[in-house]
Amino acid sequence: MGHRVRARVTGFAMLAAACLAGCNGEGKDGAAQGSASAEQTEVAKSNAYIIAANESSGLFAKALETYRNTVSPKLAGDRPLENYAVVPVGQVTKIRTRLEAAGAMEGSIPEIEPAARDYATAIAAFEPVNNGLANYAQSKGFLTDDGAKARAEDATFVASLAKVADAEAVFFDRIAARDERLMRETYDRAPEGSVERYRAGIVLSGKAAMKEVATVFGDPADVAAREAFAGNLEEMATMVENWDRAVRAEKPEGCPVLQSRFNSVIADGRNAVRNAEEGQFDPESGMGSVRLQYAFSGLQSNFSMMILQLNQPFPC
Repeated sequence: MGHRVRARVTGFAMLAAACLAGCNGEGKDGAAQGSASAEQTEVAKSNAYIIAANESSGLFAKALETYRNTVSPKLAGDRPLENYAVVPVGQVTKIRTRLEAAGAMEGSIPEIEPAARDYATAIAAFEPVNNGLANYAQSKGFLTDDGAKARAEDATFVASLAKVADAEAVFFDRIAARDERLMRETYDRAPEGSVERYRAGIVLSGKAAMKEVATVFGDPADVAAREAFAGNLEEMATMVENWDRAVRAEKPEGCPVLQSRFNSVIADGRNAVRNAEEGQFDPESGMGSVRLQYAFSGLQSNFSMMILQLNQPFPC
């Protein structure tokens, strides 16, 4: 294993409500209208969970890693603390609120709801611990007690945050599996040569590439992972070219906003492949871990922004 890079969630695409049973119910019987209504309800609830997931974006796993690597070592000694921080209170509350609001919506999604409830419950249990230490951190209470409160509550804080991070991971695993299944169904259902089919194909091939990205950066000796990553990138590039042609057939000016974002992800990925092949990701290459993490995070951020733009009602 070479450099260590921190992977994070890359984002989920929201669903569009397909009018499979007729958008306005004209000429349809009650059963068909009921099916359409149920589908609309599920899409709304699913999108609410996806919004919560995209806002979370691995917050608690990253917070736990940062705390363990930068804060806990300082607390292990007896020297006075010079700085101290916990998880931003507003973000914690916002994610829990999103999860609870999605759970309260009409309908049921058994694939993800138990994990979502467990995630919200873990956050609710963590909040009082985090809030008390947030006041302490923001007011620099550690300057008056030399970090005594932080040390006294360190084990409780880490244990509670670890439970949230574990619940977060399960929630993301469940929602990612469903996200991929639904996107695959969208791709298979869309007509050959359609904008919708190529759009779904871009997301599928992009996500397949992102599954390998941490290995490409962190373990440059894994040639198989790099080849799989490169192959998925090339499939994505082909999908983008086909998507662009299909879009321009309907709208000659195309969609330069999305086209640029798609190509930015592909360009960053191709750069990563070339750099890995040239040995720039090897530990002895001289590339510092900060620079490596910056390049890795840039690619992940570009992909997340791509998903975000795809989720806008009218991206073009």
